[in-house]
Amino acid sequence: MISYLSAALLAAIGLARLMTVRAGPRHLATFFLSMAAGLALSADATVRFLGDDLLPRLVTNALQLLAMRALVQLVRSTRSPEKPTPFWPILLCWALMVLCYLDIAPHRLEVGTPAFQWRWSVVVYQVVLTTYGMACLVMFTRTLARSAKVRPQGTFRTGLRILVCAAVATIVWVLFSGLPSLWLEITDLADLDFLPRARLVGLCAMVLWVAGGLFTTWDGALRLVRAWRGIRAVTPLWKELVAAHPQIALPVRHDLEFTLYRRVIEIRDGLLAVRAHVPPQLGDWLRTPVDGPTRAAAELAAALVMREAGRSWPNHPAGPQPSVRDESAWLSAMSSAFTKSRVVREVRERALAEAGRLS
Repeated sequence: MISYLSAALLAAIGLARLMTVRAGPRHLATFFLSMAAGLALSADATVRFLGDDLLPRLVTNALQLLAMRALVQLVRSTRSPEKPTPFWPILLCWALMVLCYLDIAPHRLEVGTPAFQWRWSVVVYQVVLTTYGMACLVMFTRTLARSAKVRPQGTFRTGLRILVCAAVATIVWVLFSGLPSLWLEITDLADLDFLPRARLVGLCAMVLWVAGGLFTTWDGALRLVRAWRGIRAVTPLWKELVAAHPQIALPVRHDLEFTLYRRVIEIRDGLLAVRAHVPPQLGDWLRTPVDGPTRAAAELAAALVMREAGRSWPNHPAGPQPSVRDESAWLSAMSSAFTKSRVVREVRERALAEAGRLS
């Protein structure tokens, strides 16, 4: 159960990274998803279901090497210019592991015996797995530790430090679980006692990876939530303006933060397009002083009515404009007032009456 829970958390973090990073490198997502798949495949329940322990271990180890390569890619992507990561080393490792597996599989009944423990294919398999994993982890850990030092205080820096601890724990795990022949020789552990201990060390490392991943993706997840809420807030206003001026709509792109930014631009274009239809006597229609977003919503409601009636006042002065930083919040408040404010309803009714009188 712990293995499946950890795998689910790692998969969730990997999917969150895929959603956060729509374009560009996705090395962290590859790492978390590969580790999640390997952890789920190596769980006791999965091994019992498959009825074989060697093949799941081979696939799990292959996925672990893929995750290690993703860490190297992540390190190299931080360099300028970016240094590509060749694929042939991991292909060579996979080929050697498969070759060793083909020699090991016929002797699966000898697992746990000294003869099997020091069989050439078993030793080569362990050395390949450990060497590649250690090389990747050491490179990643050094770069990550340097990056954590220069980051400002916050959740992201905390997450990086936890990931450094996770990488160190993973190095310990690789050294311990990747060389069972060596440890079984120098300790009194039996073969059946070794795997549970190795899995326990691995789970501790996975817990650290999950914690570090959650901390480092927290800011990105919060940005996505804020963007989604912002999109929902401005959508009523956006729909009205796009219906009035379809040409302001930009090409669709499936990215929450970009979608919010695009809708802010489209709303601003629409507001400029209907500015000439705002009646100059609108101030007389407001019975009580109102805040900026409510007044802007009232102007829009009246302008849409007058536009339908064919009335315009080209020299109408522009109203107050918020700063770029506050624009999304301003338009969210304006959208809310446009759909809910009693003042806006009264102005719309006055505009309809005025348009009817002028026609």
